Amino acid sequence: MKKIIGVLALLFCSLQIFAQQSLIVVEMSNSGRDTLKMYYDPSFLNAKVKSEFYLPASGLSNAFQFGIAEEGIVVLSFRGKKWTLYMERGAEVKLKIDGKDWPKSLKIEGNLSAENNFLQQFNEKFADNFNDDKVLAQMKDVAIDSWEMTLFDAKKAQSDFYKKYPDIEKFSPRFKAYIENQIRWNYWNYLLAFPIVKGNTNVSLNKVMALPSTLVADLNPKKLQDDALISSSYRSFLNYYVAYFNSKAHDYEKYRDQSKSMTDKHNFARDNLPLLSYQYYLAFLLYNNCDRVLPSVARNVFAALSASSSGELWANIIKNKCGNVLKSQDSEVAKILEAKDGSFRAVNIKGDTIALSSLKGKVLYIDFWATWCKPCIEEFPFSKKMIQSIPSKFKNDIAFLFISLDESEVIWKKGLERHNLSDGLNLFSQGGWYSEAAKRFKIQAIPRYLIINKKGEIVMENAKRPSDPRTLGELIQLLEEK
Repeated sequence: MKKIIGVLALLFCSLQIFAQQSLIVVEMSNSGRDTLKMYYDPSFLNAKVKSEFYLPASGLSNAFQFGIAEEGIVVLSFRGKKWTLYMERGAEVKLKIDGKDWPKSLKIEGNLSAENNFLQQFNEKFADNFNDDKVLAQMKDVAIDSWEMTLFDAKKAQSDFYKKYPDIEKFSPRFKAYIENQIRWNYWNYLLAFPIVKGNTNVSLNKVMALPSTLVADLNPKKLQDDALISSSYRSFLNYYVAYFNSKAHDYEKYRDQSKSMTDKHNFARDNLPLLSYQYYLAFLLYNNCDRVLPSVARNVFAALSASSSGELWANIIKNKCGNVLKSQDSEVAKILEAKDGSFRAVNIKGDTIALSSLKGKVLYIDFWATWCKPCIEEFPFSKKMIQSIPSKFKNDIAFLFISLDESEVIWKKGLERHNLSDGLNLFSQGGWYSEAAKRFKIQAIPRYLIINKKGEIVMENAKRPSDPRTLGELIQLLEEK
């Protein structure tokens, strides 16, 4: 017998005035004891305002009410399968799920059923085109012309699928704009990512490569519109757009001073982005970099973010994330940024700062990786197996550190979730190839593994990989040394 397990009234915290509610009705049968999860992120920062709602899939009725604006994206998860729903103000969507035949049993009804049925098919068909890990891994060994052709072909396939969809005439104008923005900005996002990612990967280069002018001639800044912020492609594009064209304005020179980098990017964004896009970008910039710049620089950017009420949501998030930096003096933080003691600091998944020196007395096996590094990811199953194979008497004396060199904390956290990295100590050292961790250990390529003994001394700068059966034995041998 089918049972109604939830009527969800979603109120999306928004950059606009709250308005009429939007409903999601879930009808579940044969649910067992599983749990249906729903969450959304109105800030687009994966910050504390992100909410998760756990619905017992047992036939119990639950009602949830939240604020909504014009439109939003809801992510739902059931039995390891995730899917997204597109919602508009005043809409009602009904989901029918049979747990015995999941996910094939999913049926979407209601006044956004055509849009959401298309969205499920589109996301499934083109998942690899929007996956940072897979796309950036493809970028590694190709020339720019070949890369552009690859992106163009992907864009054309996406566009053809969209334009030829049988129910396209039923789509709402807002949904059409959302899909078109996903397609358009995904192309430009990964095109502009090419010189930035390549430049960060090759630390021997002093400049970011310049893209051929013909490749960016059709990039029309007038198409940058605040209404596109709901598009994840557009938000990612903003980051690379500012990074690349600000770099161009400074003769493509790489930054060594992160405070100067933030200041210049702030100025470029102010002069070239629409208001809400500008404020979102400032929030993104601060959220991922406030602990890498002088407090006076962070305060200046934060003041611009807080200048109007439209940035209030983001400003509150930044206060929580960067409050200590905003209150500090430049002289206090400068000593940390210089890292004169040769140590470094990184943050864990909770946002707590961890100093390497705090782990002295343990044997450390450090794995440097990034979400776009395919060889890094291929070693993770071996890492898990090695951690699980440690004899019980040594478990408290060996620490496995997974240090990400990704460009943003958001991307890192998504990678942790995607690859189920729950073993060991996961850390993020902001700045990619110019992070404290990369500079401390002179990391120029990944994957890279090193071993530190109980005294805090590096004993193997290029340690064996987790897949090498000798690795665990070498760690235990260090424990037995006096």
